Amino acid sequence: MSLSRGAIVLGILGLAAPAFSQDWTGSGRLEGKVLDPDGKPLADVVVKLDNPARGGGPTTKTDKKGRWAYLGLAAGNWNIDFEAAGFATKKVAATLPSEVTRLPAMEVRLEKAAPKGPPPEVMEAIAKGDAAYKEGRWTEARTEYERLLTMRPDLAPTLNIQIARCYKQEGNIEKQLEFLQRVLDADPANADIRALMAMEAVEAGMLERGLDLLSALDPATIKNPDVFFNIGVGFRNRDKPDAAISYFSKAIAVDPAYVDGYFQRALTFFGQQKFAEAKLDFQKVVELTPEGPQAETAKKVIEQLK
Repeated sequence: MSLSRGAIVLGILGLAAPAFSQDWTGSGRLEGKVLDPDGKPLADVVVKLDNPARGGGPTTKTDKKGRWAYLGLAAGNWNIDFEAAGFATKKVAATLPSEVTRLPAMEVRLEKAAPKGPPPEVMEAIAKGDAAYKEGRWTEARTEYERLLTMRPDLAPTLNIQIARCYKQEGNIEKQLEFLQRVLDADPANADIRALMAMEAVEAGMLERGLDLLSALDPATIKNPDVFFNIGVGFRNRDKPDAAISYFSKAIAVDPAYVDGYFQRALTFFGQQKFAEAKLDFQKVVELTPEGPQAETAKKVIEQLK
């Protein structure tokens, strides 16, 4: 064939890589479910998504079953606030390493709002911290949240996440993980925080720590292929293709119809010049999803590999 293998590789990687822009819109997706303290779904909860580095984000609401989802997000660090009348606002952090990443659906429980408002000094600290964060003054925001934490240790779950967000923006992943670990220590069953920590660790090159976090989860209990998929993406971003393939394969084992797993494994095989394996995965992509960007890419590669 006239087109070289190398040219194909560069072309496919170009198609697969998301284009960076200053806008928060893209092709990524976040989703979840909101429950009340008794575990019952909450409808009409306002879900505010914000990506400070990209200038904002959308707002949506939960449906009658407490579910929400938003497709059309750029890669990056997302702050998610959940607001409902009679309940305390819940703050959650999520990171989309790339627009092809699919995070596990997050489950959030809202607590009843306190009958009385916080003291003025607490409100002042919150206002200062939130204003500084919104304006990108991460260190100043973190200082206010840390001061507030000394006054209101009962707010530790929310404040530790906010402080971790600040450290993430400051590029201090070690401290980000330290404060997320505090959240995990208080709620060891919080799979969302554990998965987030594992992804952040792998993405930062802390491979052993990421694997340790993942190993604490019983693989048999992992029913969502996104958990393994995201670890695979992290390994591929760290130029660890064999490890990436291993985790994409784990994702496919959880869900044999997991198109993203086949597609990304195919790209990784292709980058290793394992064209036979890549072709099989691309054929599976077309079989499972005959239409769409992934299918079009797969068809082009299959044609070149004839």
